Amino acid sequence: MMQKRLLSLLLITVAVLGIGLILSQRQQPAGEGEAQTGPLLPGLSAAINDVSSIRIGKAGNELIADLRRVDQKWLVASRHDYPADFAKVREYLIKLSESKLREAKTSKPENHKRLGVEDTAAADASGLAVELGGLKEPVKLIVGIASGGGSPGTFVRRGEDPQAWLVSGDVIPDKEASNWLDKNILDLPSSEVYAVAVTAPDKSVLKIDKADPGAFNYTVHNVPKGRALSSESAGNATAGALASLTLEDVRPAADLQPDAASTWSAGFAGYDGLVVDATLWDAEGKTWAKFAARLDEARLDAWVAAEKAKADAARASAEAEAAAKKAAEEAKPATDAPTSADASDGQAADAATPAPVVDAAAPAVPEPFDAEKAKADKRAALEKRIAELNAKTDPWVYAIPSWKASNVKKKLDELLAPKS
Repeated sequence: MMQKRLLSLLLITVAVLGIGLILSQRQQPAGEGEAQTGPLLPGLSAAINDVSSIRIGKAGNELIADLRRVDQKWLVASRHDYPADFAKVREYLIKLSESKLREAKTSKPENHKRLGVEDTAAADASGLAVELGGLKEPVKLIVGIASGGGSPGTFVRRGEDPQAWLVSGDVIPDKEASNWLDKNILDLPSSEVYAVAVTAPDKSVLKIDKADPGAFNYTVHNVPKGRALSSESAGNATAGALASLTLEDVRPAADLQPDAASTWSAGFAGYDGLVVDATLWDAEGKTWAKFAARLDEARLDAWVAAEKAKADAARASAEAEAAAKKAAEEAKPATDAPTSADASDGQAADAATPAPVVDAAAPAVPEPFDAEKAKADKRAALEKRIAELNAKTDPWVYAIPSWKASNVKKKLDELLAPKS
């Protein structure tokens, strides 16, 4: 009996010691250079749509970007709640969710700096602090430098844990605050632009237009007698200034008003009646722009007339071609159908009447152009486009790229060849 009790106590002692050993091993940091497996952020892949905020900071705990999800949209809270680049935000969250632990690195705070994972409170910290909100457990990372080598990797530290890791993929967030903004302002390609009128601060006006949409170059008006354009395409850059227009910075419209001394105004008129008015001025070393869209009834009427002329010409051409084909068919001599050589009743079969010939190549004649419907449809489309553009741009003023601004801020003399 005594032996059984001693054996039981011995087994219990061994079990306790084993459990203690396991726990002590778990509490110890991973050995440097030790290969690891598993996700950087367990559970993020399944909960990626629960993330409601991303906060990115740098040295001295200075904020780079504070991103918030509101009603299925991402906004940059640190930039006046301007819309964020949704695709960029999504891409970064996916990178984090897919990143895997590769190798344990140092757990010694004095060695963190060489990996860029030192505390970002330090004024000279090289890493970035990343915080994700909205999850069951908030996520805090210090993202260091890239590992280099053939396969992308990044040095990372999780929360307050001193253990640094090499993880797969490039999980370094963009360090430029403006790059988290949705940079697209508007897109009015020159193929849609009929005319542009630019008024300079001195009230001089540059006018260009292109009556034929199929032409290559714009006409520059009011060229002085004895002068010539610098090139046949001198006005083309101005006409295309609003194509794929992006921002470099953005401010609430109420925060930055135009400076009369440097204000330029430009009206970009589309062939279909859309007009985009732009006001540009210089401040803080940048060119700022304000936009507003409207409908030009006269241009809409001109567009309908042009569409009707094209449709009427196409209809007349199709009618003429159909009539010509019909006349050619009617002019062909009739041919008898072959007779049966052995009718079932022993009598010769009657000659069959030739079937009418159907010409599959005969063109279909379009329906007459309904100008009233075309105008109503185009008006509805334009009003929708105008409303969307104004809703997007009205609250804001934008710093636009200098080369785009210079294409708008043109005077007639700048498009002319030097005097001979």
